[in-house]
Amino acid sequence: MESINKKLLIFDLDGTLIDSSGDIAWASNRTLDEMGHPRQDHESIKNKVGWGIQMLLKQLMPDEGAERLLEARSIFLRLYASHMIDDTTLYDGVHDTLDSYRAVGKRMAIVSNKPIELTIGVLKGFNMDSLFDEVLGGDSLPQRKPDPAPILHVLKRLGLTATDAVFVGDSPIDCEAGKAAGVMTVGAAFGFRPLYELEKAAPDFIIDSFRELSEIIS
Repeated sequence: MESINKKLLIFDLDGTLIDSSGDIAWASNRTLDEMGHPRQDHESIKNKVGWGIQMLLKQLMPDEGAERLLEARSIFLRLYASHMIDDTTLYDGVHDTLDSYRAVGKRMAIVSNKPIELTIGVLKGFNMDSLFDEVLGGDSLPQRKPDPAPILHVLKRLGLTATDAVFVGDSPIDCEAGKAAGVMTVGAAFGFRPLYELEKAAPDFIIDSFRELSEIIS
């Protein structure tokens, strides 16, 4: 297949560029400890990631009310901020692939549902913050994925159109956001979500490893 030329590549972060499930599980379980709830296993927590911290905590503690969930969020943020990249790794090929895109003048951006302060902290921790022209977290705008607003915001800021861009993410909400924004979508099957969820979301392409992206997008 001949690769497709795009001026802008927009990426999700967790489950797409990084496997952060270890640190998220660590902070989640210590939050559960402090809130008086039983711990959950790594895979159970990993399967709940993608919709933002508040939704993660709501799924972990479904019987808690709004006030207690806000308390839990503060605890989680405090814990996670001190443990962001202790057990987090880049997926294979991420740095090489991103460096190659940057070398040929591609624009790149991050649209994550992780809070912006944590998003930037993780990127700096992996010396990747300088690679991206725009970085949006889940609290950067009033809307977050699956709303297309963050993607549309990036396009407007960079003076590009939907046909210029591709959005790469590991979850159905990434596919939904990308489609609603009118951009090409690539699903990362190596991320947090099971393959059947990605297939049901029907992105334009599905990749089994990050390195495969360069075979599709040039």
